[in-house]
Amino acid sequence: MKKIFLIIAIISSLIACETVKNAEQLHADAENVALLNGNWKFNALAGQGTNPMNVVEEEGDIIIDNLDSELVEVKGKWRTKKVGARGTDVYKENYFERNFKAGESAENYVRFYLKNDETSYYEAFAMYPFGSHTTAQFNVKHSGGKTPKHFLQRSNNGKWMSLGIYKFNKNEENYVEVTAITDGGVVADAVMFKPISEEFFLKTKKDAKEVFQTNFDDSDWKNLKVPGHWGMINDYSNYNGFGWYRKAFKLPENWSQNANERIRIKFEGVYHVCKVYLNDELIGENRGGFTPFEFDITNKLNYGKANVIAVEVDNRNIVGATWNWGGIIRDVYLTKNNEVRINNQNIHANPDLAKGSADLKLKVRLENNSEVEKEIAVKSVVSRNGELLELTKTVKVPANKIIDEFLEGKLASKDVALWHFDHPNLYEIKTTISEGETVIDSRKDNFGIRKIELTASKLLLNGEPVRLGGFNRVSEHRYWGSSEPLQVLEEDVDLMKEAGANFMRIMHGTQNEKLIDLCDKKGILLFEEVNVRNLTNPEFTAPEYPLIKKWITGMVERDWNHPSIIGWSIGNELSNHYDYAKYAMDFTRELDPNRLLTCVSNSGQKSFSNRKTDPNTEVDLIMHNMYRWQGTPQEIIDKLRSEWPEKPIFISEYGFDPYPTTSLDGDQQIVSDWNQHWRGKNDFVIGASMWTFNDYRSAYAATSEEENRVWGLIDVWRNKRRLFHRVEKEFSPIKNIVVENIDLSKGKASVEMPIRGLNDYPSYSLQGYKLEWDVRNKGGKVVAKNAKELPLIKPGNKVWKGDIHWNKTSNDVLDLRVRLISANGYQRYEKVIPFTVPLSPKITGIDVGDKSVRVWFKKVAGADEYLVEYKNEGETVRSFKTITNAVEIDGLTNGKAVDFSVIAINEKGESQQPNSISGTPNGKPLAPKVWKSFIEDNKIVIGYTSEKQDDFYVVKYGTSKDNLDEEFRSNVRGMMTIDLENESEVYFQIQREIKGQKGNWSAIIKAN
Repeated sequence: MKKIFLIIAIISSLIACETVKNAEQLHADAENVALLNGNWKFNALAGQGTNPMNVVEEEGDIIIDNLDSELVEVKGKWRTKKVGARGTDVYKENYFERNFKAGESAENYVRFYLKNDETSYYEAFAMYPFGSHTTAQFNVKHSGGKTPKHFLQRSNNGKWMSLGIYKFNKNEENYVEVTAITDGGVVADAVMFKPISEEFFLKTKKDAKEVFQTNFDDSDWKNLKVPGHWGMINDYSNYNGFGWYRKAFKLPENWSQNANERIRIKFEGVYHVCKVYLNDELIGENRGGFTPFEFDITNKLNYGKANVIAVEVDNRNIVGATWNWGGIIRDVYLTKNNEVRINNQNIHANPDLAKGSADLKLKVRLENNSEVEKEIAVKSVVSRNGELLELTKTVKVPANKIIDEFLEGKLASKDVALWHFDHPNLYEIKTTISEGETVIDSRKDNFGIRKIELTASKLLLNGEPVRLGGFNRVSEHRYWGSSEPLQVLEEDVDLMKEAGANFMRIMHGTQNEKLIDLCDKKGILLFEEVNVRNLTNPEFTAPEYPLIKKWITGMVERDWNHPSIIGWSIGNELSNHYDYAKYAMDFTRELDPNRLLTCVSNSGQKSFSNRKTDPNTEVDLIMHNMYRWQGTPQEIIDKLRSEWPEKPIFISEYGFDPYPTTSLDGDQQIVSDWNQHWRGKNDFVIGASMWTFNDYRSAYAATSEEENRVWGLIDVWRNKRRLFHRVEKEFSPIKNIVVENIDLSKGKASVEMPIRGLNDYPSYSLQGYKLEWDVRNKGGKVVAKNAKELPLIKPGNKVWKGDIHWNKTSNDVLDLRVRLISANGYQRYEKVIPFTVPLSPKITGIDVGDKSVRVWFKKVAGADEYLVEYKNEGETVRSFKTITNAVEIDGLTNGKAVDFSVIAINEKGESQQPNSISGTPNGKPLAPKVWKSFIEDNKIVIGYTSEKQDDFYVVKYGTSKDNLDEEFRSNVRGMMTIDLENESEVYFQIQREIKGQKGNWSAIIKAN
């Protein structure tokens, strides 16, 4: 037996050695930075978490419901309820609920006892409907003691959530206890004990102790891209718990051990808690998923041979309704510096609006890791289209110290170009430090010159009163999650600008810095917010809140040079938080005295809120999240203004009930209605930020079956909803474009643009804008176009009038399109004048289902909407109108063929002589609708609709329409990924399975 174990150990060691042997050779750039992005090995150890989608009740499982009185002990006053709140499922008939106050856990709990005659091993699970508590405590009593677990009971309702694997001794008290140590409503419903073998239990414990070691065998682990998240792998789509990353690498060939140099590893973001091991040794830990951190690994590295890094990541921290995307979500890299380096720098530019000049104050943070004092020469150069200013200073940096040094200068008026959301002018500051004649480090940062001022009723940007609109953008994409590659960020910023965004409280949590770079370059004003949404979070400790201070410091000191950021928020929708808010804002002001500060509230309107109890008293700018449950907008505004008349108000969130489905035809007239409350009145409301710009993934109660919260102007795949087009006009600085006196034969027309006034919304000057227009033929081809530069237009100008001209065209004219374009190239309004009805759409396919069909078609130029017409029982029926390229029809008869026609519509009427297609419902489920499909990271990514009754989804795919020779099956809702073998072109069909019944196949789709 010993020989067998020895052979196994040798084989394992050989496999592990092979992994190290294939270590990736890193390459450093000119700045001595070596990226560790790319493929890492990933796995989750048994018993360290669970994907509830894969947990199934089986014979042998022990399930204890709250009704099992012999096995359930209830202490304290708990209510029995039969219906789960917010439509969530209840296990069997009912459940218990209790509203806790802090300190009541010892005398108030529900215990589910495990009665085992033999010492046994189980994985414990809990199931619960919706409860309001954000950190309900589940204590597992087992042979090793009592282990606490915390759950946000607003999410993952009606699913078996793992509490871990344990040994339960016979003749001891073994139980799962449900309680709480902080305020909130807790629910207790059912627990399950799923048996495991002793061998399995011991192996999981052994693996947990060895997984970070260099010789651990990771050969059968999955490849996972960094930055990324483990939900990119189907098996981990809904995984909550610990995940492990491993990577073997060799240092760049030109990096060697040098007593005068330090090498560090830097993570831009790991969600949410992590431990980092290098070459068998723990080198550091971090808590908080959105701020960067680094470790000095100079003395831990293997120089000239392979290194193995292992990272344990825990994503169990779920905050609010957003998804807990687990993994290494942002860049990872090595840096090599001299023992004296530039740790950071912060430049503040203060323009003199009267003189046109700008004063610059630069703080350079110098770090000396040597054992002796160093004399360092500092040189900073400010540039914009060439060098403008040089600042120099010689300083002494004590041994093993970090010091801040200050340099000052002035830019002449000829060199000052102010930063503005329409004119995002950027400068560069490059700082180098030298020891003697040798440059030992350098750092470059962009910055902008702009002036932000507040009065009791106004926000002034560079001296101009402005009222601005924007959005809350949830930091994620349905495939990339919160790892958000540059192409996603670029698309979103462009879409937000297209929809009129100029100012927003962007989202909870420190953002991807690449997003803020884009807001700098494209022009969006931001408040960035630390990820604090509940002070009862067990991670936070009053009264000094060290973890929150660490997050604030990480956010502020990373982003303090970005001109787009004009303020910081120290929390969102907190309770009993006056002392915290004042303390946190005072702390933040010390870090950055040059920006505004706020604490976003949804309680300032309440009767008990006043200057003594609410931190609105301490903020620079009131930011209020406004929803219908609080009262009418005017009631809310009146209360805030009466209590804090010296402070302007920004509506940091306003939104309405989520859409009932993920359809793109959703619209919200109430958005326009609410905007009227700050149009022409309440001019101390300086702007508003809608909730939300994008749909987002969520496990929160009452979320769609695709696991998406449906609030947005765009869906999770970046398809525009009807609401997008409404908001484009709502957020425009003009009210309309009126086109009259059109003469197609001469190619001319007259244009009027009513300008929004000073107290309208939004309101700002139009400088450097232009008018563009084009003429299209019936096929949608542009046959003539022109443009006109516009003069400076101010909000008080009321109206702009002018003529437009274009080259004469043929009589085959579809429409005239006139657009207002901002100085940085974004459309701010579009008016389309149709001259004829659109052409008939081409029908591209039909999916059939149970008494239903889905008709697919190709959109045509000049159409505003589409509908499907058909005959049912001899009666002509018309579908709802859609802006999409597909219409679903219900209420048909199975086995009976029906002809369907698609009609395109615009202001001139309906398309003529429509095409038609026949379809016969057959009683089998309709295929999911595919929202998006593409090839990325050598995978097919498919986004699709889901229904509650769905069990599985099956995809047939191949490299041609005629050869779908591969098949894949998954239970993942809303999105799946399928690994490829470097195919560049893939076709597929999809079907759903419900209780063993296979549905219809969709039409064949090409993954783009």
